[in-house]
Amino acid sequence: MSQTEEKKYFPLKKRISHVFEFTFLMLLFAIINLFPFSMLHGVAKFFRIMLSPLLASARRRIRSQVSEILKITDETELNRFVNNNLDHTIRSFFELMQSWKMRKKSFLNKYVSFAEEAVAIAEDRSQGVVFAEGHFGNWEIPIPMYASIGFKVFYAAQKLSNPYVDWVVKKIREGYGGGGAIYLKESEKYIPLLRRREPIGLVADQDAGNEGIFVDFMGKKASTHAGPAVLAYLGKARLAIGFCIYQGKGRYVFYARTLYRFGGKSDFASSREAAEKLTQLWVSEMEKEIRKYPEQYFWVHRRWKTRPPEERT
Repeated sequence: MSQTEEKKYFPLKKRISHVFEFTFLMLLFAIINLFPFSMLHGVAKFFRIMLSPLLASARRRIRSQVSEILKITDETELNRFVNNNLDHTIRSFFELMQSWKMRKKSFLNKYVSFAEEAVAIAEDRSQGVVFAEGHFGNWEIPIPMYASIGFKVFYAAQKLSNPYVDWVVKKIREGYGGGGAIYLKESEKYIPLLRRREPIGLVADQDAGNEGIFVDFMGKKASTHAGPAVLAYLGKARLAIGFCIYQGKGRYVFYARTLYRFGGKSDFASSREAAEKLTQLWVSEMEKEIRKYPEQYFWVHRRWKTRPPEERT
């Protein structure tokens, strides 16, 4: 956004706030990029300890959800889990600050390895593919990782409230070499891309409010965006799930697997049925992986905030 455009949309007080936020972010960006990628977990742990008073709200939210969903009640174990989860969350943020390095194939080869099925999905161009992702592991890596083998994935994006920060994140992601961002207001582009057998990625595990579909997730109903399921159905495409699991010392393994392949309109009686069944399918698959690596999920999200009508009454 240009300076003229920002003046049009934001009052002076807000523009000043944006400048301060951007300046702080750039300072932090410079500091984090002094460290090698392999050391970011240790750096995140240091920041978690130093900023402990500022993390009280996030800590309470994680404790509340983890104790309810994972049934962790032992105080020592709960504290250990919360600390490890905060370390992972902060490290993920720092890794985004260094994700400009992911445009280099040598960097990806050093820190990320493909699981076999993830490569097979890229090699199969018989249909388009919708990748459903969650805030689990590192959700930035799949785009540059696939681009490194010539598989350019388009991805859904939403503009950040701070236009300067949004510009920086946009430039970093453009360097990945993927198909490019498709913003929410451009959603009409999704179906034509899938019909041309192109891949699209969506991080779709946030609470979807009253407009979402309620599916079982970790033993509790969760309002979930139907986007990946509906696109796979209407775009006559495959539905796949992707996730990058942290292995330590900056290293990840990128997994992806196909969950559904479009066979024809007879697959489901309606788009509504497709949305419900396919959303439950990919959410259940993600749950299996989260239960293996629960500390790598973004528990600070209010994932179960919206309740189904029967619970509200």
